[in-house]
Amino acid sequence: MSRVCVFIDGSNLYFALKRNNKMTRVDYYQFSLALAGDRRKLARTYYYNAVFDAAHFSEKAKSQQSFFDSLDRTPYLELRLGRIIQNREGHRMEKGVDVRMASDMVYYAARDFYDTAIVVTEDQDFAPAMSLVKELGKHVELAVFPDAQSREMIRMADRIVNLEDVVNGHSAQVFPPSQASEDKAGADEEMAYGA
Repeated sequence: MSRVCVFIDGSNLYFALKRNNKMTRVDYYQFSLALAGDRRKLARTYYYNAVFDAAHFSEKAKSQQSFFDSLDRTPYLELRLGRIIQNREGHRMEKGVDVRMASDMVYYAARDFYDTAIVVTEDQDFAPAMSLVKELGKHVELAVFPDAQSREMIRMADRIVNLEDVVNGHSAQVFPPSQASEDKAGADEEMAYGA
């Protein structure tokens, strides 16, 4: 059975879901299973995001931690965190997220941890890492919504997975019914992204 690793650019997916009028509270285990499909084995999901510094953004950091705690309870998911900094102009920026995701994709391909990488991002900065993964003899699938398919990313991917079809076809599993604690986690995720 072919082994799959899913690499999720968390903030990128969050804003793509919002832009496409989808729920943003996601069961990432079910989401990853839907991406992998019935005929492949989900080896692991890697979820990448950035942490607010508690010293400078105490409320956002607190809410964000609740969301990250919910991810820690997700089966077969590894949480990989960078940090959020504020530049001289006062704009917030993620640091260390893209580099970590790209290096993990290549590292786990080189270690023969998976046969196929499913990359969930619209960020063209991942194109070189996707190319390296293919050079290591692995398959690369790009999971994006139809409104965000860049030519460069399509060229780098072996296959495009239509996220619209995935989330619509598995909505009952991917977007679980509301429960009080899960609603809180969803609200914390909204706050964590400043939505």
